Parts: sequence; structure tokens; C-alpha cells
Amino acid sequence: MSDEEIKEEVTDLLSKLIRIDTTNPPGNETLAAKLLYDYLSSEGYEPEILEHVEGRGNLITSLKGDGKTRIMLLSHLDVVPADPSKWKVHPFSGVVRDGFVWGRGAHDCKGLVACEAVAMAILKREGFKPRGEVIFAATADEERGAMAGVRWLVEAHPEKVKADLMINEGGGLVLPLKRKNHYFIQVAEKGVFWIKLKTKGRSAHSSMPKAGVNALMKMVEVLHKLGLYEPPSVATKEVREFLRRTVGEYETIEEAIAALEKENPWLAEGVRTNMMITMVPTMIKAGIKENVIPDECESVIDCRLPADFGLDYLKDQLQMALGSLEDVEIEIIGADPGTSSPYDTDFFRKIEASVSK
Repeated sequence: MSDEEIKEEVTDLLSKLIRIDTTNPPGNETLAAKLLYDYLSSEGYEPEILEHVEGRGNLITSLKGDGKTRIMLLSHLDVVPADPSKWKVHPFSGVVRDGFVWGRGAHDCKGLVACEAVAMAILKREGFKPRGEVIFAATADEERGAMAGVRWLVEAHPEKVKADLMINEGGGLVLPLKRKNHYFIQVAEKGVFWIKLKTKGRSAHSSMPKAGVNALMKMVEVLHKLGLYEPPSVATKEVREFLRRTVGEYETIEEAIAALEKENPWLAEGVRTNMMITMVPTMIKAGIKENVIPDECESVIDCRLPADFGLDYLKDQLQMALGSLEDVEIEIIGADPGTSSPYDTDFFRKIEASVSK
């Protein structure tokens, strides 16, 4: 197939996927999985749709050859919500305009679904026989923790998804630097920790504020401290290697980021953010009525940590940010430590060589 024919096939499949509303919640990924089922079945595959929750399908198929090495092409079918009133086109139209496919999920992550599905189809058409097995998995529920997707598959069907190598979303950006295009391959992921902070007070009628203790005002003070705190920067090995590849050799991290900022301030700010823990309030809950002083307030904080750091480091940073925690209850409601993959490998070098062509 020519490059143009491949582009047309990917574009068509992506447009169809976008037109299937898989907003999570509720997901309804099975609708998109059935489209892929028909597409890959027509190419000679025998895909299966696995559901942990009704309507939340995960599609899996594979191309087997000789050898034991298994490589997985992983993607997800669900998307985050979209408000049509804030879009120039309807987010679930999948319209092709100005050389782009428009719609919710075009980038995250149905574009990758379409690319990997078409790649599987082409391998089959060309009679390709891998030295091992190529697994295709388009999964559910990535946007809300993957409890109906990858997490469940690993627990319930490990034999179907166990792989030695994996290509997933996260990289793929192309940015011009020093008059050359740079293609980013992601090799590490920050850890995600969700914590719930709770302050307590004493309820009273709001017309007599001194008679009560306002838990909401306590939380305002806590969040103000959190917003003022500047955590230390940590240059992981992945950050250092990224800077070396984009700006060349350097003496200090600050020097490298300054050089990067001259060409691309947005990217430089991204590097700075990746070097630090972030603690961002995203939800707050307090009060039962307009004229009642709240005796309890809760706030959810989304925390992101560099891959080498975990819960103990987060607790230390919270202590540094907030000082005394006597009036604040802390509950960990979600914990996904960061991960990193080695990049001094044949697998990485093959990806690098392919992208460089």
C-alpha cells in the first residue's frame, strides 16, 4: 500500500471511531470494540471482546509467528467528556477538515487505536510472520483508573495480555527544534496520587459566625499554603537524557532548560513541571445549607510525582507545605506509583531508527 492509501484508511477508521460516543463515564466502549471487531475480522483475525462490566468492552487479538517474545500494541477506547458548545465542530462528528480529523479522542486516544488497528491489518495482508507474537489491545476505562480495562485484564486474563514489550500512548509529539523535527518517545510516567484533605469545625447559624468554627475557612487556609509552596526540582535520568538529546551537551540543568526556553518556552515549562512534584486541588465539598456554618470540609488534591518517588516523599512534601497537620485529616484515595522503562535497549533503538527514516 502507498502512504496515501494508508493515510486514507487510518483517517476513515478514526473518523468512525470518533462518531461513537465513548465518554467515560459511562464509557460504552463495547460499541467501538464492535467496530474494530468487524474491521479486524474482515482481515482474517479472530478478535474477542472481553467485558468486566456490561457495555465496557476490551478488544484483543494477535498475530502469531515463531518464537516466544510478545509485543503489545496498547490503546484505549474511552474519552473524557466534551461540551459541544465549546467546540467549533461537534466533538463526536469525526469531521475531516483542513487536513485534520476533528473530534474528542482524535489525539487521546482513538488516533492511536486507528493507527495500530490499520498496522495489524497491513501485517496480515502482507503475510507478515513475526518472530514471536504481536498483540493488539484496545481497552476500556483508561480515563478513570482502568478498573474495567487493563487492570481487570491483568488480573482476570493475564495469559492474554502478558507481554515482553509494549507500545502505548504518551509519546508521539513532533516539535521542530534547531531546525529539525524531534519525535518524542515517552519512557517514563509520573506517579499519580489522589489525597483527600479534611478539616473539621463546629456548626452554627451563619448569622452568628463567632458561635461556630468554619471548616471551610480552615480549608481555605490549607489550600492557600499549598498554593504558595514551591517543591524542590529533581532531574531524573530521563529528564537529563531528554535535555541532552534536544539541546546537546550542557554543564547544568538550568543552563539546558534556559537554552530550550529560547526555542520553545512551552516545552521548557513542561520539563520544569516534570522535574517536580505537583499538588493541585481539583475538588472541594462543604456545607449542607446556605445559612449553616459547615462543620466539615473536604478537598481532593491531585498529586503527580517523578517516577523515582513514592508515598513517603509525598507525605514529607505535604508536611513541608502545610506545616502543622493537627487540624487536617489526610486520606489516600488513589495511588499509582510512577514507572520507567529502560531506553538503552535494542527495542528502543529499533523505534528510534524507524522514526529517523
